[in-house]
Amino acid sequence: MARQVGTALQIVLIAIALAVAGALVAYLGFPTYFDLVQRLFPQVSETETFWSWIDWSYLLLTLAIVLPIAAFGGVWLSRRIVVPLLEVARAIRAVAAGDLTARANPHIKGFGESARLVEDFNAMAERLVRAEAELRYSNSAAAHELRTPLTILKGRLQGVADGVFTLDDDLVALLIGQVDGMTRIVEDLRTLGLFNAGTLELSVVDTDLASIVRAATDLSADALHAKSMSLHLDLEPAPAAADPARLHQVVLALIDNAMRYAAGEPLAIATKLEQGHAVLTVTDNGGGLSPEALRNAFEPFWRDEESRARDKGGSGLGLSVVRAIAHAHDGQVRSENAPGHGARITVTLPATKADLRREKAFE
Repeated sequence: MARQVGTALQIVLIAIALAVAGALVAYLGFPTYFDLVQRLFPQVSETETFWSWIDWSYLLLTLAIVLPIAAFGGVWLSRRIVVPLLEVARAIRAVAAGDLTARANPHIKGFGESARLVEDFNAMAERLVRAEAELRYSNSAAAHELRTPLTILKGRLQGVADGVFTLDDDLVALLIGQVDGMTRIVEDLRTLGLFNAGTLELSVVDTDLASIVRAATDLSADALHAKSMSLHLDLEPAPAAADPARLHQVVLALIDNAMRYAAGEPLAIATKLEQGHAVLTVTDNGGGLSPEALRNAFEPFWRDEESRARDKGGSGLGLSVVRAIAHAHDGQVRSENAPGHGARITVTLPATKADLRREKAFE
């Protein structure tokens, strides 16, 4: 795509072109005009007066030629600048009135900044439509996820009130489990909301990913055992400037995701320092990720094979929270299928400056 010339430069060039055109008309036209006058009016003396009717006639003739050229150039230039602005203003008013499908006409020709304004507005409008669709979907999905535990809570409590159920330890544990599930959904939604608003607060300190993983796996040991999952750790020091509580949340979310989709299979977690980044990898031995899952695994509420995945539990928010926390730390997260294994999730975070110096010393 050819680079567009800026509006300021276009104005300067057109002004120069009009000035040159006027000078050429005046300079080249005068000899012809004077020669014509001499032929038609040979009795007129060149020294008759300083401003004779000949001079005034030439001035008027020059203006009659130059002014239309200047007017045409001015109108042409103003259309290239003003029309795109008016088109964008029209589309903005339509969007403000609620019509999110309104777009500025991309076929209107404009200069540099005005043409880019049309393109940028249309791109922004497209993102606004996607954001609104995602918001509607997220609200619907959140309501759906909360409806089930709320229904269970209401049904059991109503049954206790009617004497159908006995409020024993098992029922209390069930109710607490449903409340815990709703609490996790609300906390995940809060984390995503804060990240999207740019207000996710981090208590950044020098920490080690390896120690975070050890604490998280100790906490998850009983749950992994209940899922018949063996755990293999390969933890090298991986210091990073990060929020330990948020990293703990990341590791627990990745372990929980593996337990849901690779139950009964070995789980491997590794940490290391690589190319200036602290790296965490979680690899399961499940069925792996489908091509669609590789594209959408980190989208809120997204599930692969939704009906089957919903039976496995979970809200579909875990990996999106992992991505939000990683990005809040200026890090990255990616998913892939490990050769000979199942799914692998890799989180990379910037290492501390001291670690960067240490890594370079060993190279």
